[in-house]
Formats: sequence, C-alpha cells, structure tokens
Amino acid sequence: AAGSVVFQQPVSPMLALGRGLCAVGRWADQAPWLAILLVQLVVLASYGAALAYKGYKMDDTVAISRNPNVVAEEVTLAEIMRRDFWGLPMHGAGWTNKSFRPLTTWTFRLNYLLHGLESSGFFIANVFLHCVASLLVGQTAMSVAGLSGSWAAIASLFFGVHPVHTENVLYLVGRADVLATIFGALALNMYAALYCPPPLLAVAAADEEAAPTKGWASNPAWLVFPMGLVVASGLCKETGFTLFALFLLMELLDFVDLRSLVARTGQRIPPRQWRRTRLRVILLGVATVFVFIARYRHTGGTSLNMSPQDNPISFESSKLTRMLSYAYLHGVYMRLLCWPQFLCYDYSMDAIPSVTTPLDCRLLLTCAGYVGLFGAVTVALRAPKRYRRAGLMSLAILVVSFFPASNILFPVGTVVGERLLYTPSVGFCLFVVAWLHRGFSGRPRPQTRHDDASAAHGVGRRNGKSTSNGRANGRVQQVVDEAPPAPRQLRRLVLCFVVGSAVTAALVVRTLLRVQDWESSDTLFLHDGRIQPTSSKVQFNLGITHMQNQDWDSAVEALIRCAWADPLSSLPFYRIGQIEILRGRFETAEHYLAAAIDKFGASMMVRDEEVFHDLALAMFQNGKVEQAETRLRVALQLNPEFAKGWNNLACCMINRDIYDSTRALRKAVSLSPENPQYWANLALLAQHTGDPATASSAWRRATELWPAMPEPQDCTWEFAPAG
Repeated sequence: AAGSVVFQQPVSPMLALGRGLCAVGRWADQAPWLAILLVQLVVLASYGAALAYKGYKMDDTVAISRNPNVVAEEVTLAEIMRRDFWGLPMHGAGWTNKSFRPLTTWTFRLNYLLHGLESSGFFIANVFLHCVASLLVGQTAMSVAGLSGSWAAIASLFFGVHPVHTENVLYLVGRADVLATIFGALALNMYAALYCPPPLLAVAAADEEAAPTKGWASNPAWLVFPMGLVVASGLCKETGFTLFALFLLMELLDFVDLRSLVARTGQRIPPRQWRRTRLRVILLGVATVFVFIARYRHTGGTSLNMSPQDNPISFESSKLTRMLSYAYLHGVYMRLLCWPQFLCYDYSMDAIPSVTTPLDCRLLLTCAGYVGLFGAVTVALRAPKRYRRAGLMSLAILVVSFFPASNILFPVGTVVGERLLYTPSVGFCLFVVAWLHRGFSGRPRPQTRHDDASAAHGVGRRNGKSTSNGRANGRVQQVVDEAPPAPRQLRRLVLCFVVGSAVTAALVVRTLLRVQDWESSDTLFLHDGRIQPTSSKVQFNLGITHMQNQDWDSAVEALIRCAWADPLSSLPFYRIGQIEILRGRFETAEHYLAAAIDKFGASMMVRDEEVFHDLALAMFQNGKVEQAETRLRVALQLNPEFAKGWNNLACCMINRDIYDSTRALRKAVSLSPENPQYWANLALLAQHTGDPATASSAWRRATELWPAMPEPQDCTWEFAPAG
C-alpha cells in the first residue's frame, strides 16, 4: 500500500563478513593469476629483511666464492660439465660427492657476473626465486589438482610462508632445490595442460563420473617440452629427475578413470586415443631410463665418499639399527612439515642418536607419520573422482620427490636437511588445501542414470576438439558460482577464515623469527647453538663464533660439547689447543693438539700441516725444542709451500744451527715476500751470521712493508689461527 514502511532485518556482522569473503572468492576464481600474485606480497614481506642480508654461511663459501665455475674469469661448458656442484673434479682421485647441478652453478655464475661476490645480490635472487616457486605452486594447484583460483591462492600462500623453507632461501646453496621445484612445477603444469588436465573440484555432483577431460595436444611430439623441463629440474638438483614418475601417474589415473567409466556405460575406448596414450607411456619410460643411465655414466656412479660426521647412521654395523634409525628420520621430516616449531641448520651426530631397538619410544613419531601417510592415501582412494586425482597427485609429489632423501635406496650425505623438504612440501601443501576444499564443500549427491548417460556421451565425443563434458562443466561451474550461499555456509566460511588466518599468521611469525636467525653466521650459530646442544657441527660453529669474539671460556665449553658428541673428530681438539695457545696455557694446548693428531680431520676445513705446526709451537714453549722441530718438518713435508712453517722452523733451530735457520728464512720470504715479520727475522739472522748487506736490505724491505716495525731482539714466531 502507498505510504507503507518496509522494515529489513539487519544483517549480522558474521553474515556480512561471509558474504564479503564469498565476493573475494568469486573475484579470485575469475582472476586467479592476480590473486596468486597478490599473496606473493605476504611471502615477500615474510622474507623482506633478507633482501639486505650479506655474508656467506658454511658451504656457501665453497659453492660460490671458491668455486672456479663461478668466479673464474672465463668458464667453458666443458669445465661446467667436468666439475661437481662444489667446483671439484668429478673424475679422478680427489674427493667428490657426485652432486652434478650445472644449472644452479650457472645461476651463481650469472649473479657473479652482475655484481661480483657482493653477497646481497645472491639473497635477493633467492627471495625472488622463492616467490616464483610459490606462484607456480598456485598454478600447479589449478593445473594438476583442479582447484579454483581462490583455493590455488591459499595453496600458494601456504607454501610461500611455510617456515621450513627458510633454509632454502637464506642458505644460498639451497637455491638448487628452489630451481628444481620451479622447473618441476613448470613441467607438471605443461604436461597436465597438454595431455592430462584434472577434473575441476568445483563441479557439481552430476558431473562427478564424467569422462576425463582431454588436453589440447594429441601429438606425442609435444612431450619434448615437459620432459626437457624435468631434465632441467634434475640438472638443478638430482631429485628433479624423479618427476618423470608423476607423468606416468597422471596417465595411469586418467586411464583407470576411463576404464571404469567404459565398464559401467558399455562404451569402448577409441582405438586412436588408446594408441596415443600407449605411445606416450612408452616414450616416457624410454626417456626416463635414458636420462638415468646418462647421468650415471657422466658422474661415474652414485657412491659417496662420506664420513661418520656426514651420516653416522650409515656407518652403523647393525642393519636393524640402520633401518630403525632411517625410519625415525622419516618421522622427523613429517614433523617438520606438520609442526615446524623446532628448526635448526644441522642435526648431525648426537643430535639424533641412532635407534637400536624397536621398543624405542621415538618410533611413535614414525608410526604417526606412516599412519598419517597411509591414512591420506586411503582418504584419497575413497574420495570422489574429482578429489581422488588431486589427492593422489599431491601425495605422489610428496613421496616421489622425497624418495631420494629417504635413505631407502642409498644413504644420503646428511642426517636431516630441512632444505630437502622444499619440493616434497609442494605435495604436502596441495593435499592439505584439497582436503580442506572437500571438507568445506560437503558431500556430493548420489549419481543418477542421467549422469551415466551424460558420461557416456562424453566418452563418445572425447576425440573431438571439444567435448560436451567440457561445456557441461562450464554450465555447472557458473550455476555453482551464482548460487547464493546459505547462512549456515556463511558462518562456516567465516569460522574457516578465522582459523585459517590464525594458522597463516602463526606460520608468518615463525618464518619472520627464523629469517632473523639467518641474518648472519654469528646470529645463526649463536641461536642454534643454544637450542641444539648435542649436534657436533652446531657446537663446533658456536665455539668458533665465541673464539672469534674472544670469549674463550664459552668457546671451550662449546667445543668440549662438540668433542663429546663426536669424539673421533680432530677439529674441536685442534681449536681448543689454539685457544689455549692464545691464553698462554701451553701445556694444556699441547695436550689437546696432540690428541687432535690422532683423530679424524676434515681437510677441507683445516689442513693437516696447521695441526702439526700449532703442536710444534706449544712444544717449543714447553721446552721441547727437538720434538717441536720434528713436528715442523712433518708439516713442511705435508706442504712444502707452507711459509709460516719455514719461518717458525728457522726460529726453532736458531740455537742449534743458525745457518740452516737462515736458509729456512730465505725460503719463507721467497714464498711470502709481503710479510714484514719474515724480512725482520732474516735481517736479525743475517746480522748474526756476519752478512751485513743481507741484513741491511732485509731490514729496509721490512720497514717498507711496515714502517712501524720494531727492531727485532729475537727470532719471532708467527701464530695465526687457520680459518
């Protein structure tokens, strides 16, 4: 009636928020790439501090600043193919771990050509590459798992801010895993688009049993592109080669779905389609075998020259102990994916003691991991077809890419490496998001006869450029998108949004805190040294950090913990001996340095001649002149170009034979003519041997190099702690 007043029921804030979220979701579904790009801002903010980081940590120095394939003035393709990831020759008598990653080394080389060894450029590149990988995870969620744009953006965000990836981004050598994931994701997306597109998870139940959607390519010649990307992934990190198996799995899933549909509808698979599928599978199998044989022949096998410090479990004599310990490591990796609260750059030696009995309670973690994995496989197999493909492909990415690091086929060169989870975490994130999508979408309605008829019609048209099934998908998708959600669904959406936001915020905060830990070597070593007291490597690096800061007591305490965790290593004993020399405690120094001589040493970290030299210095100060001279001569036999050893040998035997001392000093100045102390010592000895001309010229050279050089009263030893 005219003049009547209509009262509208006020909308609750929760329903208003739910409708707003629905609007955002519809926008993300219509502009998926823009939504995925926007979430990269959160990823970039999580790693923003790293854009200003500088300095190389641990293996970064070997892989970059000391790698001839990175820093040489000219690098040929032959040199790149001849050396491993660390710049060492892969063939010959020298040590190599057979890690052939030329594309990763090439990106380091590109960084070097752009800005030299200024390390901040390497960090900027790693952060950028991580954002690219996160973006491609979102694309993989759509192309491989069939998720809509809004859910793909969630998967991209989940992957991008997961704290376990901080090591890959901030430990520069972790770039290998990032690049392998980028090329691997490109390969999966391309193969799915060409041959095996997934069913959309947003379709209605009526289309649940439709024929598999056909890719836009039918000619097997297009296989060269996704297979080439897999090879590129493997040339960044060896795990990339395993992705060939995922192509075969996609073909298998499509074939099983098509066979079940054919058996139910009474139709036949078109012969042409069957021949093309069979040809693709054969080509994939042949290419996989060829690539693995080619890599095996090029690297000379897969055997690694490991030490107990790298993977002590592999040196256990009991097969049962090795099996149980490796099984426990699988649980540790699963915990890092599900609950990344404890993060550390190393888990060596006593950080994870070997499991010697099946009754060890730590195996409960392994049982939980295995039960969770098999439960996820069961859920995926029992899910509707549209979710079955997404679930199984996600789990396959997780398992297949982790398999080389599982120690099942061969032992790997580390106990636990967080960076090894970079590619497997793609599958983990996709499965979690697909499972959440199913839980939020609810159960589909039962299938009807009309659905079978529609599916059969889809099989008959599958060889065409387009299918009726594809057009039906588009109509159903539009209806689903336009259907207004019920208030109950809106409340459920808001609840999921609140919980998801809380989880995302927790992941971002954990990532931010871990990024701060990686600011420099000192911050990393000090932080992880406090939380990982039983790792020999962590405690050794902590001790070296305290040693550089001249905190002698803390350094010795950390190095003693290192020695307890790894009593076979010479490194902690050697460093404690150096500290005691610096403190003037020569008897204690001799004790530790003598112990270091009899233990295992890492020649890439400390050269043997340095240990013998420092022991000789401590013995000389303790009055053991002849024994000191013997140790110095051993050091010079190990390295005749050891200038410091020749100088100190001269000082050691000056009272026994001053002329031999003079000859030793001449050798020292010839090897290191820029050292003023050697010239001053030579001037002193030449004066005592009646050679004023040599004394005068040597002293003049010493003062040219160091004008403030005091006139020597005695032959001066040189002690400079190595490395």
